[in-house]
Formats: sequence, C-alpha cells, structure tokens
Amino acid sequence: MTIPTDQLEAPLQFWESRVKASRWLIVKTLSLGVLATICGVLGQGWLEDASPLFPIISQNYGIWQAGYLLALLVVFLIWAAAMLQKFSLLRNSKQGRAMQQRIDEHNERIAQKKLEAKLRREQELKERETAPSFFKNSARSGKFDY
Repeated sequence: MTIPTDQLEAPLQFWESRVKASRWLIVKTLSLGVLATICGVLGQGWLEDASPLFPIISQNYGIWQAGYLLALLVVFLIWAAAMLQKFSLLRNSKQGRAMQQRIDEHNERIAQKKLEAKLRREQELKERETAPSFFKNSARSGKFDY
C-alpha cells in the first residue's frame, strides 16, 4: 500500500503556492500604498492650486483641507489593515507549510518502520523455513507420538 508521490507532494505544493501568492499580495499592497502616498502629496498641492480657480474651495479652504486629510487618514488605515491581513496570511501559510512538512516526515518515518518490520518478518520466516526441524510441525498430534 504505497501512496503515489504526486499525492504526497500536492499538499506541500499547495502551501508553497500560497506562500508565494501571499508574498506577491504584500508587494502589490505595498506598491499601492506608495502610489497612494505619492497621490496624497500631489493632491495637497493640487488642492492649493485649485483654490483660486474654484470659489467654493477658496471660501471653505480649511474645511476642504481637513476633509482631504481625513480622506488620506481613512485610506492609510484601510491600507494598514490590508497589510496586516496580508502579513497574517503569509505567517499562516508558512505555518501550514511547516506543519505539512512535519506531517510528511512523520508519515515517511512510519512507512519506513512498517517496511523494516515487514522485511524483518520475512527474514524470520525464511530462517524458520531453512532451519532443521527436530519436532513434528503438524497441527494435530497423533495418539502415539513419542
């Protein structure tokens, strides 16, 4: 009863692909954060440049600036939560991969012990068959066996 190696490798490959995907998600989320930071810095300048053009902005510039900073803060908090989630996913994936490796090693040790026990039993059986027998090996004894 041997299990094909592709079935044994499938869970480990799953965890490997999940770790790789988690790393890419972190890179993508980090790059989106950098892009949002650049837009945030440029947006502050754009708000200052737009205040003389639009009278509604110039009349309530303090409110517009506070709203813009609040929007930036909300975006940052959402980005920080996304980064925490991605790092948690990466840690979970690494733990799952390590657990799967330990399970595979344990299963290999058990299979090796079973194989050694089977070989030992076969060897003992061969030794019994080749050893000279001084006693009758029948299951039932006769009435007058001496």
